[in-house]
Amino acid sequence: MGNGLKPCKQQHPSYLYEPLINTPLLEEAENENLRVFSVKELKKATKKFKKERVVEGEDTYVQTFYKGNINQTTSAPSRTKTRIAVSVMEGLLHTPHGLEEWKISKEEAESLGESFHPNLVKLLGYCCEDNRSLLVFEYLGKEKEETLSWDTRVEIAIGIAQGVAFLHSIKNSPLHQELRMHNIMLDEQYNAKLLYLDSKKQFWPIGWTFVGTIYMSPEYLEAATLGMETDVYTFGVILLELFTGSKEISIYLKRLRTRPSLFMEIIDPRLWTHYPVNAATKMGKLIQRCTKDNWKKRPSMQQVLDVLNSIVIQY
Repeated sequence: MGNGLKPCKQQHPSYLYEPLINTPLLEEAENENLRVFSVKELKKATKKFKKERVVEGEDTYVQTFYKGNINQTTSAPSRTKTRIAVSVMEGLLHTPHGLEEWKISKEEAESLGESFHPNLVKLLGYCCEDNRSLLVFEYLGKEKEETLSWDTRVEIAIGIAQGVAFLHSIKNSPLHQELRMHNIMLDEQYNAKLLYLDSKKQFWPIGWTFVGTIYMSPEYLEAATLGMETDVYTFGVILLELFTGSKEISIYLKRLRTRPSLFMEIIDPRLWTHYPVNAATKMGKLIQRCTKDNWKKRPSMQQVLDVLNSIVIQY
């Protein structure tokens, strides 16, 4: 995070760090049927499951991503000009029952495909074969890391909030461990998309308890209590990551809860002075509200979205 970096240029927004990644958009079709792939097809499409990205989550959970190419019309493996890139995800658990816990059914995969929203990563198909469970999404590929402008960060925050608010409205249940910075991705216009797997469907092992991460709200750590307010807390932590450009934020978070004005001191130094002070002050207060110890005093995600939109209007 050194101070010797050049100040960002507002007209050229770009990436802050690895979890925010860029992709061309696929044509969106809300009710399009999911394609059922075979292991053979995905092996060919991904060049024998060549790993592109591995995400290590809390405890022993690992997500492995492969980049593949399929025909835009037939969805068959393709190297022609009509191909589109896809992201193939495989979940592995380093436990004796890992494969059983990750297995998905046709009904579960199709249920995931029903949750369509422009701020959710689009599921295109799936594979349940040979003790392998794979999900095929629109492709989101890595690009060179650079500094995001203030405006772009606000738009990303709004996109995340829109996706979470939408899921809250249709599911009426918390997202919990799926709301993480490494599950937030960008399209070519820097619109944020959340990779959502619906944790109620055993994509996460039943009975797991996560301990001691910055994303965990006080009520979860103390009593394993989960609610949509838990997601609001996590969203506040993600906001702090986004606007400080740092993952080492546990100390910042603790101090910010009691002194929101601290936000002006810990904002990403690569922004220099290229941000509106009033809007930044309002952002600090929003993060403080989202991460309050008392879950009853946190705003709803819709209220969070309203504040973010008002920050845009403000300047």
